[in-house]
Amino acid sequence: MKMSEGGSVADHLNDFKTVTSQLSSIGVNFDDEVRALLFLCSLPESWNGLVMAISNSVSGSSTLKFDDVFSAILSEEMRQKSSDETSGNALSAESRGRKMERGKSPGYRSKSRKGRSKSRSGIVCWKCGKKGHLKKDCRSRKGKEGDA
Repeated sequence: MKMSEGGSVADHLNDFKTVTSQLSSIGVNFDDEVRALLFLCSLPESWNGLVMAISNSVSGSSTLKFDDVFSAILSEEMRQKSSDETSGNALSAESRGRKMERGKSPGYRSKSRKGRSKSRSGIVCWKCGKKGHLKKDCRSRKGKEGDA
């Protein structure tokens, strides 16, 4: 019996307890430490770091206790889920804001004048009084007296 990668520890624990209780009902009993070791061995490879830490935490005369092992595993699963949620929020916040074009510096402005409105028919030039352009784009003769 092996937990699937990315599966729920709580579901796996319930399945594990069901199997061990069925075995004990037919006379196959496991010591508490053996149950703890079997549970650790049933975890997927992504849990190997924690399995090794728990296995190595046992000193000389003390033994693994099943309740301690599964509470440590459940705590780690909750910690991983909360860190995944916070990193997911950080990733979504990171993608906000203006997008830079590839290879362009942040101060670069394209010549396509993306910010201007599409229709200029209602705009009147303050220099020549004609419609369709602004004073800064006016083509009337420059250098006349009174031009600003």
